[in-house]
Amino acid sequence: MDAKINNKDKALINRRRKHLGNAEVFFYQTPLHITKSKDVWLFDAEDNKYLDVYNNVAHIGHANQDVIDAITQQSKTLNTSTRYLHESIVCLAEQLTATMPEDLNVCYFTCSGSEANDLALQIARAYSKNQGCIISENAYHGNTTAVFQMSPEDYPLQQRENWIATLPGPKAYLAEPEVFIDQAVLTINQLSSTVGTAAVIFDNVFSSDGIFLPPPGYLRSIYRIVRDAGGLAIADEVQSGFGRTGKHMWGFAHDDVVPDIVTLGKPMGNGHPISAVVTTRKIADVYNKKQAYFNTFGGNPVACAAALAVINFIEKNKLVEHAESVGVYFRQALSSLSKAHKIIHQIRGGGLFIGVELVSQHSAQDTSAVINTLKELGVLAGITGPENNVIKFRPPMTFQKEHADMVVSKLNQALDSLS
Repeated sequence: MDAKINNKDKALINRRRKHLGNAEVFFYQTPLHITKSKDVWLFDAEDNKYLDVYNNVAHIGHANQDVIDAITQQSKTLNTSTRYLHESIVCLAEQLTATMPEDLNVCYFTCSGSEANDLALQIARAYSKNQGCIISENAYHGNTTAVFQMSPEDYPLQQRENWIATLPGPKAYLAEPEVFIDQAVLTINQLSSTVGTAAVIFDNVFSSDGIFLPPPGYLRSIYRIVRDAGGLAIADEVQSGFGRTGKHMWGFAHDDVVPDIVTLGKPMGNGHPISAVVTTRKIADVYNKKQAYFNTFGGNPVACAAALAVINFIEKNKLVEHAESVGVYFRQALSSLSKAHKIIHQIRGGGLFIGVELVSQHSAQDTSAVINTLKELGVLAGITGPENNVIKFRPPMTFQKEHADMVVSKLNQALDSLS
């Protein structure tokens, strides 16, 4: 056990090992014992302060007072299932669909992104009468039995079932668009000849593929091919949604497309469990005739109060525009830093979802060293990408330019420590 861990935390880790099935899963080499939070800051048990540039779950800031007030007030009044009439779930559906293209106007409420993606697949299969699903080759879409199959980032290739087909992410498309499209047609035709194509699903910031905004034409091309094969287009907005990528409320808008189904999750309740599937009336009617969906906790009044508070806070504080302006500033500062550090190969993403790709003789090892050094310097970041060599910056949407300056300064120190 790491010598840096104090005796109290060592005891807690031992208790965790005794009772938790995933006890060894931590973000950093030396686990953090976080006890409180505020806005973009996390505090450990010894009251050390960390700038959180990773947790998009706290979408509008940790311990956001508007969300706390909404949850508290609703908890005092009522919390029950959706099989009773309640106004908040209808208000939430109305406000969500008002931010989307006109035909996307029917909502199903669930509790997590995994549940939302699982339900989206069920709907696509019921509508298309096909089984197959197209994903990007390093995607992550969740952890239910079906959706874990759609998560090659974690799911072993040897255990993948024949209803899954993968396509390279935007990096391959940007390199050779025509070759990519030809291969996509071949892949989808092969899937259609066996189990049929039910859907394509992409996380529209392509986080696990290394963080890319959808390049012009990428989504449009794949959506067209899949629809020609009888399938539906699912936009996984669990990470890219609610203005995260700047300019637009939803990531799919970066390629000017309209999906058939949209899934929402993590940031929707600012940490309170709520997620959603949004689709068209035509698709919903076909699914509803085959299966009546019910989720005991999905869309309960307290969860809806949290989600409504999140949407209203985003609109009131113009956080989509804020993500764009601060994101541009952040990427420019990182670009300036790259001139002093040749290990920085590329800076990607949009809004407040940014990837910094490091390329060296031991890229993955160096990237891990950098984020662990950043943690010691008071900045929390993550790692992603097929080669585990992309630093993931994904802070709360209340992140400011002065916070970006701090990250760049600490990153400079962390990179210097590699040499």
